Amino acid sequence: MATIDGLTETLSFMETSLAQRVKAFGPEEQETVKQWKKLNTEYNIAAMKYLQMEEFDLALELLNRAKQLISADVKFGEADDRRKLMAITYNNMSCLFKRKGLLKTSLGYAEKALKLETQSSKVDNPACTHLNLCAILSCLGRHQHALEHCQCALDLIRSGNGAGGGETPGLHPELQQGGGADSSILAVCYHNLAVEHEHLGQWEQSLQAYFKSVEVSGEELGPDHPVSMAFAERADEAQSKLEEKIKAKAEAARARGKGVAAAATTGSAFQRE
Repeated sequence: MATIDGLTETLSFMETSLAQRVKAFGPEEQETVKQWKKLNTEYNIAAMKYLQMEEFDLALELLNRAKQLISADVKFGEADDRRKLMAITYNNMSCLFKRKGLLKTSLGYAEKALKLETQSSKVDNPACTHLNLCAILSCLGRHQHALEHCQCALDLIRSGNGAGGGETPGLHPELQQGGGADSSILAVCYHNLAVEHEHLGQWEQSLQAYFKSVEVSGEELGPDHPVSMAFAERADEAQSKLEEKIKAKAEAARARGKGVAAAATTGSAFQRE
């Protein structure tokens, strides 16, 4: 991992280079826009490295610099480019504050990211933003809203509009499409759907979603992959819970039936007397 001094030096050089290019050629020149995108991406990449090191203040400082670079009076690139880069920055801010346990702040940035993504034609991972919102809302105990965002993610993936088909430079790894070779966005989506149904006491829908997560992860990652095995274990646990619920419900129904029958017998005895 790059050292803090090394990251700082690299970013300082890029900032100076961009400033010189703007002065010489203006902000709309093609190579200038390319360097602006690169610097913004590097701010986010470096911020996520600091986040892994738990250097929260340094990470936030770089994300704020990225935000300022996008929203500055000097406008680089097209409006959709700016929306896309700002959405990436807001998503990363959401991850940072979630890591710090500031869930409401994290939620606010994730919602800002989603709003920008709905306005841009160049976004890569709107489904992952919905899944991030699902995770945050679930932690906040807002399971119905979490379920709705998870369903939105699933609908986007099924329609082919959920992810851009590759990694988004600078975006936190947990928000990448599928999370790379060690994950599957569709399987994660079904798993999260199952978890939210379970929180809401919707046991049969939960079990169906758990089984679907196992099926998809098995197809995309292989049945012996740790993710597939973890999902299979959760599905088995959910099935056992559902069977216990059904059994308890049946026993309660039998107990009520016996109670009604006993009351009817007692009533008949009083009538004979």
